[in-house]
Amino acid sequence: MENSEYLKNQISIMINLFKAKRFDTLIDKGLTLLNKFPEQPILYNIISLAYNALEKGEESKKLLIQILKKEPENFHILNNLGLASVHCGDTDEAENYYNRALKLKPDLIEALVNLGNLKTTQNKNDEAKEYFIKAIEINDKLLPPKLSLAGYYEQSGDFEKAKKIYNEILEINPNFTIADKSLSLIQKYKPGDTHLKSMEKKLKNNIDDEAMRRLNFALGKAYEDIGEYEKSFKFYEAGNKLYKKEIKYDSKNDTEYFDRIKKAFEEHINNIEPLGQKIIFVVGMPRSGTTLTEQILSSHKDVYGAGELSFLKDGIEKKLSIKDNILNLNSNNLNAKSLREIRDYYLEKIKIFKNTKDYLVDKAPLNFKWIGLIMKIFPDSKIIHCTRSPMDICWSNYKNTFSSRSMNYTYDFADLVNFYKLYDDLMNFWQKKFDKKIFNMNYENLIANKEVETKRLIKFCELDWDDKCLDFHKNKRSVSTASLAQVREPLYKTSIEKWKNYSKNLEILINKLGY
Repeated sequence: MENSEYLKNQISIMINLFKAKRFDTLIDKGLTLLNKFPEQPILYNIISLAYNALEKGEESKKLLIQILKKEPENFHILNNLGLASVHCGDTDEAENYYNRALKLKPDLIEALVNLGNLKTTQNKNDEAKEYFIKAIEINDKLLPPKLSLAGYYEQSGDFEKAKKIYNEILEINPNFTIADKSLSLIQKYKPGDTHLKSMEKKLKNNIDDEAMRRLNFALGKAYEDIGEYEKSFKFYEAGNKLYKKEIKYDSKNDTEYFDRIKKAFEEHINNIEPLGQKIIFVVGMPRSGTTLTEQILSSHKDVYGAGELSFLKDGIEKKLSIKDNILNLNSNNLNAKSLREIRDYYLEKIKIFKNTKDYLVDKAPLNFKWIGLIMKIFPDSKIIHCTRSPMDICWSNYKNTFSSRSMNYTYDFADLVNFYKLYDDLMNFWQKKFDKKIFNMNYENLIANKEVETKRLIKFCELDWDDKCLDFHKNKRSVSTASLAQVREPLYKTSIEKWKNYSKNLEILINKLGY
């Protein structure tokens, strides 16, 4: 009995550590407890979720597989193994675990939502929708299924249905600010807007930092819509400061990382033989027009838009040896064997899309880091490098939030400028090496001369002309980036030099970028 009470108290402490995002402390405590209570599945589950939160999927999987051997029909373990597998990039394995969990417990809402979210990443959006609806039918008061269904409608461009569900969520829990933040992206605010006022009231409530961050960014967008730029900036600034306080980002790490990439590719590395799908890689700084470019390309009858894929990054991290979380990028390691392994990993992963079109578009902006590698493993691929005014790029990065840790440089002006300059320097390096193999798609030129620039793009990709490329906003494919609302509209010039509305607050950017 004494042990039982002790364990119960310790689990309560671990749950509170998870809520406080003290994941390292939780893991240390949990592993100590496992030595004393090795038969307790709940300990394995909580520790695995903490590993996932730290993007340590492999550690999470190893831990859960230990207890699964003892409890092969524990559906919670199977569901969490699915989550861990997603973090490891093993989507087939994840789907298998989710289905095993659902076979044991068909009404396990967490597994239904997780499986639906997985289908979304595979562009199987109609299948995803059915899982979300099934979960809601089981319990229409739970928020995760509703949030995922709203996200489905939002990404599909059905903003009215998305708004309806987000408002339903806020009726159930007014402090569920994920819904507020999502609503802010898909509606245009006017003075006196009731949602704007309700968000301001919530700032005075006793809500955590995470909720505060979302509200500040949402209010920044709302006040930007109605032209109150001073207020808008204060909210954006407050949101960024809250994020900066939370994350651990050191710009020196990126500086060293970019330098090692250049050094690795200064030496000659042989191409490997072309194989498989023709691929168009759309790269550049985030918010430089990459989503718009993919939307144009995927409107073509012979092009499949796969979205923002992590497969190249995952393949590089899996196949190149890592020491202390640092990739081994010396030229000896970039040999034909490792290059083929990365290529084969990538080609295996894109099979999930069952694409029958001639070309596939991979729009992961930060793949600009790996242009040299792309040229070696996919020598027949097309590289589209999206460019835009540095001030517009940096300001747009600052006023948006991103889920990836790769984007942790966006919450501070000095970090932003440093990263932009690293990107610019690396792109100059790639341009010198592969000049004619990189197409520079300039955002401002595209806005000014849509047809001319679009035809240049299509010609570079060696595609026949398709009039649908000019009507990209009619493209019904799912879009999940921060640009999901903009690409549903025709091109407009008001997105150019929007930073000037905030110029008196952007002296650091202006001075460091030489404006």
